[in-house]
Amino acid sequence: MKTFDFSKSVIQEVIDEFDRAEKYIKIAMFQIHNDLVIDKLFKKIKEGLIVEIITLPYDSIHENVREHVTERLEKLKSRGGNILFCKWNVGDPERTTTAVGRWYLFHGKFIVTDKAAISLSANFIQTPELDAILIFRNEQDKIQEFNNKFEELKELFIIENNGYEGNIRQKISETKHPRAKEVFALPRGISEVYKKTWIQHYPSELCPKDVNIEEKLYITPFDCRGRNFLMKIIDEAEKFVYISSESFTDKEFPNFLKKIRFKNIEIKLLTEFGSMDFSDRIQIFMKELLAAGVQMNTTREDLHAKLVITDKLIAITSINLNRINLGFKKTGDFWRENTETILICRGHNIIRKARQKYNAIFNASEKIIDKMAERNSSVAGRLFRDVFKIRSGSDAKLFLAKLKLNVDINKEKFLLDVLKLTIKLANNFNVRIISKKEVLMALILNYLSERKHDFNELSEKLDPIIERAEIEPVLDILVSRNLIVKQGEFYKINVDAIF
Repeated sequence: MKTFDFSKSVIQEVIDEFDRAEKYIKIAMFQIHNDLVIDKLFKKIKEGLIVEIITLPYDSIHENVREHVTERLEKLKSRGGNILFCKWNVGDPERTTTAVGRWYLFHGKFIVTDKAAISLSANFIQTPELDAILIFRNEQDKIQEFNNKFEELKELFIIENNGYEGNIRQKISETKHPRAKEVFALPRGISEVYKKTWIQHYPSELCPKDVNIEEKLYITPFDCRGRNFLMKIIDEAEKFVYISSESFTDKEFPNFLKKIRFKNIEIKLLTEFGSMDFSDRIQIFMKELLAAGVQMNTTREDLHAKLVITDKLIAITSINLNRINLGFKKTGDFWRENTETILICRGHNIIRKARQKYNAIFNASEKIIDKMAERNSSVAGRLFRDVFKIRSGSDAKLFLAKLKLNVDINKEKFLLDVLKLTIKLANNFNVRIISKKEVLMALILNYLSERKHDFNELSEKLDPIIERAEIEPVLDILVSRNLIVKQGEFYKINVDAIF
């Protein structure tokens, strides 16, 4: 039996599953702070259950709660809980503001008991957030699969092997990569304390690039590369793609989503707006996605869910749409990525329920463009003040900010429409390298898609960017190809031939 939810009740649902467990509870999770969860684990240990936890060392916990959480987990340990710390780090802290000692590579989230296998996007923190969960109850094959993955994590990062924690160092060495030693080099400014538990990146041989999408739990980057795998999931959709990501800062993923949108796939994206790095670059790609027809909203609630729903499957994951979470090529033969989890589930009924849950939250959320306007209203106010030396009210600032955003988005949409028509023409003419001629044809077709034009009207629109003498030969080609027709003095698009 499978149960899906997308709500603020995920932690309570897990606690309910702990109540059903009779033999053991195994948790692999980035952070475990929640007092109700820890209290329940105390109770289950007292009942005689085995409790085993893979999590991060205490110095990864936020200073505000570190002392309290450390005390609670140490007490759990003293009562018989087996708490295993994944101390390995990946990457280079000099490229982020993240504090040294909090660069730990494990970010996955899954749980297994003798009664259930649970994949979720939640951490066990004190404050409820919008999260996703998929529970497999009394499915012994799935329970065994999750148990195997739990043991794999222990073998990779925790169980002592030749004086090191886990066998990941041995696996890297066994690739015989000629530059394997540089993988273990400690980044500048990092304490020698981390010398035995630091990996800058992995030899590509350990990180499969092209992996079949199966109904199972994946651990990245060893079962698949997160970036490639999520792109494959989305690329295989035929009708819709719904995405939830706590944050979205990756610079490559927006172009990929635009490409998918060009196939007339419905795309919805929920992301947490308040905590986002709101740089100029992110504003630009947000406007580009909106122009491409991607629907983007942000919730009023704290959003933490990492979720992909398509017409083919559900993916419950720990991956945010950020560079280190998705993974990236460090060089041609090295890959860098956090250790994340991805659970794939198919089935019409579970997809239908997930879609309904997602849409209920999406429809109750706020449009990203409105939040962007709020963030940019002070810029609009400065235009009134600095350029025209006049004060403006908050309503005027917000309205002007929305107006500017809509103008920017419509400009981008115009360019994307021309680009799409250019691609259609290139395919129609069997052109491999697009030239100025195909772009000009697409531009003319775009104008004619709005209404018919005579030569002078087209020339007037094109005058700032091209000579009049270059327009007529292009019109002749379009007529000869039956893409437009000439009726008297006017040119008219042949819609059937184009679309």
